[in-house]
Amino acid sequence: MKNKKLTDVLKSVREHVVMRDFTTLRIGGVADYFFEAKTIDDLIKAVRTAVDFKIPYFILGNGSNILFSDYGFAGLVIKNTTTNIAIMKEKSQVIVDSGVMLPRLIMELASNDLAGLEFLYGVPGTIGGALHGNAGAWGNAIGDYLKNLTVLEKDPENGIPKVSQYDTSWLDFSYRSSKLKKIKSKEKPVILTARFQLARSQKEEIIRRLNAIQKKRQATQPIGLSAGSVFRNPIPKELKNISGSGTKNMPEFLKERTAGFMLDQAGAKKLKVGSAEVSNVHANFILNKNGAKGSEVRSLIEQMRDSVNEKFGVVLEEEIEYIGQW
Repeated sequence: MKNKKLTDVLKSVREHVVMRDFTTLRIGGVADYFFEAKTIDDLIKAVRTAVDFKIPYFILGNGSNILFSDYGFAGLVIKNTTTNIAIMKEKSQVIVDSGVMLPRLIMELASNDLAGLEFLYGVPGTIGGALHGNAGAWGNAIGDYLKNLTVLEKDPENGIPKVSQYDTSWLDFSYRSSKLKKIKSKEKPVILTARFQLARSQKEEIIRRLNAIQKKRQATQPIGLSAGSVFRNPIPKELKNISGSGTKNMPEFLKERTAGFMLDQAGAKKLKVGSAEVSNVHANFILNKNGAKGSEVRSLIEQMRDSVNEKFGVVLEEEIEYIGQW
């Protein structure tokens, strides 16, 4: 890559792009470089180029569950908009690109009488993002349905990112987390495709469940600019290593240990910093009311955490990830 610029290798890369336009919270500074990967080949090329040029990269899905710094991102942001879905109806399986949006996949499955992921209907994220954070709701998690996946990871022998295939255990799922979420390296593995095991069901029954889930979300979650749930629900130490996703085997008493319940009881709904404020509908959501800054949101998050710690002696952990220079 000597004497070459990144813009010479990634022809459609853009420079100095504002990240607030690509996140659900509508917050974020300028990224040095921005590239849209429309195919798996695009995604692989972009990551390999970033590694060649020794610059940090970040894979961006739909921009939920993240908070970009006001100072932006010093490196390459790769927007993953890959789209392929291959349904194998006879096996009740699907292979899907990591950039596919959850609602689109769920509707495609429903049209083929395949069920399982309905609990994620209405979540504004991609497959890759959902696997990265083991997204879930109401006692289910996406990791419970994953069969295997392909990833792009650094080859220890030559440092060049290579494509590998793994089964579910490689992601080491836990409650709202995975192996990838815990890796802090600037060159963490990238999910390319995923295969899910589903179940046969009547299309009409699936649609009925989807409508019920949509109504439930509309009744319990706020309208407005947010990044989704701020904190993960706290789990007692003795349950940290329960099998699978960390959700299906939880006892009933944990329903009163949700982050939203604790925040509500601690008076968090009264909190605000600048144009960032806690939703009065659900205390585990922060809304951007009028051009809030990332620093305001982060300050508000600390106040929310402190309020719960003071009342319950519990230190909440973020579900949101901080991206960029803080």
